[in-house]
Amino acid sequence: MTRFRPLTANRACALLRESDRLLLLGTSAEPRLLDRLVRDDPASVSHLSILTTCVAGINRFDGAALVNARDVTGFFPAPMLGDSYRQLLSTYFGITAQIASTAPDTVFVPTSLPDDKGYITSGLSAEFTETAMAVADRRIALLCPSMPRLPGCDPLHLDRFSHAFLDETPPLEIAESGRIDDPVALAIAGHVARLIGDGATIQVGIGKVPGRLFGMLRNRKRLRIHSGLVTGDIRDLVEAGSTDPEYPITCATVLGSAPFYAWLDGRSDFRLLPVDYTHNPATLARIDGLIAVNSALQVDLLGQANAEKIGDHFVSAPGGLPDFSSASHRSQGGCSIVALPSTDRSGALSRIVGRLDADTPVTVPRTDVDFVVTEHGIAELGGKSVEERARALVEIAAPFARNDLARCIA
Repeated sequence: MTRFRPLTANRACALLRESDRLLLLGTSAEPRLLDRLVRDDPASVSHLSILTTCVAGINRFDGAALVNARDVTGFFPAPMLGDSYRQLLSTYFGITAQIASTAPDTVFVPTSLPDDKGYITSGLSAEFTETAMAVADRRIALLCPSMPRLPGCDPLHLDRFSHAFLDETPPLEIAESGRIDDPVALAIAGHVARLIGDGATIQVGIGKVPGRLFGMLRNRKRLRIHSGLVTGDIRDLVEAGSTDPEYPITCATVLGSAPFYAWLDGRSDFRLLPVDYTHNPATLARIDGLIAVNSALQVDLLGQANAEKIGDHFVSAPGGLPDFSSASHRSQGGCSIVALPSTDRSGALSRIVGRLDADTPVTVPRTDVDFVVTEHGIAELGGKSVEERARALVEIAAPFARNDLARCIA
């Protein structure tokens, strides 16, 4: 490794000054070192147009590169960037095409260390790496000693990169949510677990419920995982022998703690693939028994889900929720599940509402929701009339809200 020099502020800023359009990858592919280096010379990005795949709630939007760039385009809300920020409306599957059409000329890719033949893996994320490699002229590998190598992933050769530097910055970490005490999430997960049998293929979003859900599925057999993102909560399920050994855990990115990353190193039962495969309607259409478990901010009595807006503020974006909800609803033996607490964090506002406001986005249409789950139970919406669906949703709403919601049915 002595032939690889660390990336310095001078070298990083020189590369940025040569660039016009930077792709700043998000989730676990975030080049965390770049933020620290740009702080020393913010003028190095003042001419840049940046396209970022950073995700609200996972990545920061106040890093030096984003704050000091000429303009930034992304797919999730970033109110701290003000008028310099442009948010595109897209599901996660659509982001790949947006990257290709924007044609960024520079990308920094966190990777594992090379083997003796010069092969590396794109670390913890394969989401948009191949797309970026195909369009960018400056392809900069950040070789991280603590990045796990996953033999089941497609390798990249160092020859494909224009530059390679040693980067000892640890990868982005998040806590495993299944270890955080939350009785509401525990109750929701218990209800969801009743809908998942042996041999199911599961997609889950990020949050408190998935971690507890995996813990409750330890007695299941031959479970398969096909998801956009997998967190460290999956480890208990794998070690319990509940996953199908003939079907690698398939996802576009993994996120977790340093111990989880160390556990991942060398495992061949994880396969990271690009979003244009994992979220592709053609891919998902071939999966029988696909059960998608995702959260939302609100569900109305029609069964429509809003996962983007609270009050007057957009806090998230569609992400992969529409991609997987639509596919799982149509999957033979599968279903689309929206799981959410019955109230907001204050406990004063019901998250089951009569109707979504006129200016509130419908992230998932009512036709793509099969079950809604709160801590109070399961509302099965399939095979029911509009009125029957509404009554089922009232029954799992917060008790204080049920009378008012029932009056909306008439």
